Formats: sequence, structure tokens, C-alpha cells
Amino acid sequence: MKNFTQFLFLVAVLLLGARRVQAQGILTTGAHAGGGDALAPASVVSPDSIYVNTDSRPTFAGGDAALTTYLTKNIRYPEAALRQHVSGRVYVSFVLNREGRVTDAHVVRGPGYGLNDEALRLVWLMPNWAPARQQGQAVRVACTIPINFDTQH
Repeated sequence: MKNFTQFLFLVAVLLLGARRVQAQGILTTGAHAGGGDALAPASVVSPDSIYVNTDSRPTFAGGDAALTTYLTKNIRYPEAALRQHVSGRVYVSFVLNREGRVTDAHVVRGPGYGLNDEALRLVWLMPNWAPARQQGQAVRVACTIPINFDTQH
């Protein structure tokens, strides 16, 4: 029984150690968008990967206030939504490439009535952002932004 308990303790320590290595990002698998099955050090920046958390986040030219101004200035409230008095928030996900251009934009969630299409149009027409950076290199990054629609405005 003592040997079995020691064995379970050893297995638990090994499993916790493996989780700690993964959580610290010491090793990453090649199963990201960049592909490959080999293990690689986390310090290698892959130009084909799509990052979620980067050393520096992408920024809209002029910052958050400029993004709000862009959305407010360019929004065209859909007639169907106005007739039905539909308000709501549309979540649009997209990838910013290494040059800061929007790619792969799609609606994650929204109320419909033309609001989803309008939010997607606004995202596709956004000017380039300052790209995200990982270890000083521009990288592709996944982003999601909420776009609010309010019939009161």
C-alpha cells in the first residue's frame, strides 16, 4: 500500500509539473495556425501564427477615441432595425495582419435586422491599425470588438 501511495504521489507531481510547464509557455506545440507537429521554444516568433496575447496590442490610428469617432461617423443604421426599434451590440471578430489590415472578419453575435451586416461593413472598411508586436516583430493577431447600435441616437 505504501508503494502504491508513493506511486500516486509521483504521478501527481509529474502531472502538476507538466501543467506548470505548459502554463508558463516554456514549450508550445506546432498545432497553431503556423502548423507543424514539432515542439518549439516559445521564444520563436512564427510569422504565420495568429496570436491572441502579444507583447504590444494593436492600436487603431488615434487610439480608442478615434475608433469610436470612426464608428459613429460611418455608421448607417439599417432601415429594418429602425422600423422595428432594434438596438443592440454586435461582436465582430477579425484578424489584423502584420501590416495592420483587417482580414477574416465575421460576426460572432448580434441581434440581426441588418445590424450584423452593418457592423461587418464598418470593420471591413476600417483604416489600417498599428500592428501587434511580439518580441519586436509585427505579428498577426485575433481581435474582437463590440459595436453598439442604439435607436436613441
